[in-house]
Amino acid sequence: MNATYKFSDDGKSQRSQYGLFWPDSVRHLRRNYEIRVGTCIALKIGMSTLTSVNPSEQSRHTPKVVQRILLLATVLVGNAIAQQAADATASAFVPGTPGASHASTDLRVSGPDSGGWLYPITKLDEYLPHWIQFGAQFRNRVESEDGLGYAPVNDVYDLTQLRVGVYIQPTSWLELVGVTQDSRVFFNHHVATAPPYQNIWDIREAYLKLGSSTDGWFDVIAGREMFSFGDERVIGPSDWLNMGRTFDTVRLDLHHSGVNVNIFAASVINAIDGQIDHHIEGNNLYGIYSGFSRLVPHATLEPYLLWRVAPGNVSLPETVGHGHMNEVTGGARVAGRLPVDFDYDAEMNKQTGSLGHYSIDAWAGHWNVGHTFMNAPIQPRVFAEYNYASGTKNPNGDTWGTHDQIYPSSHDKMDFADQFGWRNIQDIRAGVDQKVGKKWTLTEMFDDFWLATKNDAVYGSSGALSIAAHPGATSNHLGSELDLIAEYKQNRHISYGFGFCHLFTGQYLNEATPGKDYNYPFSYATYIF
Repeated sequence: MNATYKFSDDGKSQRSQYGLFWPDSVRHLRRNYEIRVGTCIALKIGMSTLTSVNPSEQSRHTPKVVQRILLLATVLVGNAIAQQAADATASAFVPGTPGASHASTDLRVSGPDSGGWLYPITKLDEYLPHWIQFGAQFRNRVESEDGLGYAPVNDVYDLTQLRVGVYIQPTSWLELVGVTQDSRVFFNHHVATAPPYQNIWDIREAYLKLGSSTDGWFDVIAGREMFSFGDERVIGPSDWLNMGRTFDTVRLDLHHSGVNVNIFAASVINAIDGQIDHHIEGNNLYGIYSGFSRLVPHATLEPYLLWRVAPGNVSLPETVGHGHMNEVTGGARVAGRLPVDFDYDAEMNKQTGSLGHYSIDAWAGHWNVGHTFMNAPIQPRVFAEYNYASGTKNPNGDTWGTHDQIYPSSHDKMDFADQFGWRNIQDIRAGVDQKVGKKWTLTEMFDDFWLATKNDAVYGSSGALSIAAHPGATSNHLGSELDLIAEYKQNRHISYGFGFCHLFTGQYLNEATPGKDYNYPFSYATYIF
């Protein structure tokens, strides 16, 4: 679904201009759940972790959580089984190639049937020399946030995003790419007229590439580029944001049959509306991200090692004002297919180093399994998953245990309404994806959220502190969310989507905030011209 991908969207109320933004286009609904979870397996893993993190707080809540998930899973599985039919030619509904990146790095629509002058840039490319091509895309999204700060505050606004790119490739081993972007917000009253909602006419990408990503053993990239690794749970372009995320980087990619290794030094772009964006000096990320498609049968294994440093004299959401950061993250992701139309996705990482006077000792994990009823007319895909990220149990001690989510495409990694990030969190999720005809995709999901520890704060999808720790809280239950999303792909150039998300506030939010439920309805259209 190339037409839907290039999304960059607003940030919700807890967004940060420094780069920890949340996420991808709705098109990823099929892809972000790239390996959803067989209900019973995820439940067992999830609940065992849930109780092991803080047994004294969790034990009395476990029965309710189990009952909720079992009930939902029963309904979903029953619904999927009831829809099965004998369609011998149907293929399994796979939300994406396991191990593959989700981000579209090209604004062009290539191939036959360009659609004529209704898509003028695509048509123009047919008349231009092959070594110089253009691409362009416009996206518009209208959305509402009812319950900002879990208070009776509402905002309805319109987000526009225009991207225009030029691609110059005089030889197979040399390519120059330049992409400009204009992101704007209209009719807003409470969300900021600033990044990530608005960043008027700036440089999104500008890089030089030597070598070929398809031929030979290596290529080198230098300049400003969008990053997309794995499931984008750790590093991604955050394309659901209205301005997205890019990096100033020098990068070496090594590739051979079944092997891909990316070695890079990068610094995330700090967006400031009205100025040419630049990175913050000293806020750097060095890494090795690799992918092996032949080590595990029918799966891709993606080990990675990241070294992150951030200056102490700049207030960043990830450092929480505690000073200089020197952090090493080691982790791996494995995603693949199982017999009988099951598939799976698991990712875990461990963090060490220092943050000011603290020693870092944090970790996080994501586990899911799914099953596709491939003989059904709409090929329903039932999934469930469990997500965990550690928090700091003793803020007055010498150990910083809050997981750093780095720079993910965090939209829909925890919840579609993007109220929570991969920090001090537990999330139990179940749902179903469906294909209705060749153009519709429907998704229904349910999430249940808990703090990993009540002694730490609630963090938004950007990674920034959203609600300070509430010492008097009697529960760590944040709430439950129901998401209903639909997407329609008219053709390779045009797609539409709409949805509604409702977060039922739990006891913790009711005690730490005004406790109003949060609603997030939205609709959008994407036009690649």
